[in-house]
Amino acid sequence: MRCFAVLIMLAGCQSKSEPPVARGPARIVTLSPSATEIVAALGAAGDLVGVDDYSDFPASIKALPRVGSFMVPNIETIVRLKPTLVVVDDIHAQAAGALHDAHLVTRECAMHTVPDVKTCLRTLGAALGKTAEATAAVAGIDQALDEAAAHRPAHHPRVLIVIDREAGGLGAIVAAGPGTFNDELLAVVGGDNILAGAGTKYPKIGAEEVIREKPDVILDLSYTGKDSLAVWDTLDIPAVKTKHVLSLTSQVLSHPTPRIVEALSLLATSIATN
Repeated sequence: MRCFAVLIMLAGCQSKSEPPVARGPARIVTLSPSATEIVAALGAAGDLVGVDDYSDFPASIKALPRVGSFMVPNIETIVRLKPTLVVVDDIHAQAAGALHDAHLVTRECAMHTVPDVKTCLRTLGAALGKTAEATAAVAGIDQALDEAAAHRPAHHPRVLIVIDREAGGLGAIVAAGPGTFNDELLAVVGGDNILAGAGTKYPKIGAEEVIREKPDVILDLSYTGKDSLAVWDTLDIPAVKTKHVLSLTSQVLSHPTPRIVEALSLLATSIATN
């Protein structure tokens, strides 16, 4: 399963008892692509000394040392980098404990929804002495959300957002349900999520349910979707009939990111059916 399909199923919250970040030049390590982008949005990309295996934005971080995957961070590598701050998720409880034992400071950020993005901006802004930058970034996000909502169409297409599926088929479909980052942004730009009534954030569904729900648009964010969308042609649904099945591989939709202006624009264009 693609990295973000694991990332999105996890949640976290900031610890209230963390020690302060050391004064002086920052040396930051991030353990998720979302955290890397938050640091960059604060104007601190130059302070990054290590990132997780899947971080790829901004371009300036691509040559940085890699400290393992989201699920399996490499503690020894992180310690060798001598960071003044390590940004973790709640899935990293064991790793955070090991980092604390090594006398390293961590900050825990949940990054799964739009409010999480804004909270993490404020959290890391305060930790890094970049409160003004965080405030400006949050204001920019709020403005983008307001502007996108003001321009949403009167007709709301029914949309399915696919996060993951099997290679070459329609088995093991994981989709974006209520309360997810993509679901939130979809509502802002005027799309109706066909899985709004699901009992979980990332439901697993079959082709039969897709046929029953009759989506007008399918946005295939899966890794396999970038190779071929032909498997969807077997379904008798409006999205197939009107050729509104799209592969979207942009990182602005693969995980929560402060690049919400880009994410909203991409979604708005992609669900347009007129």
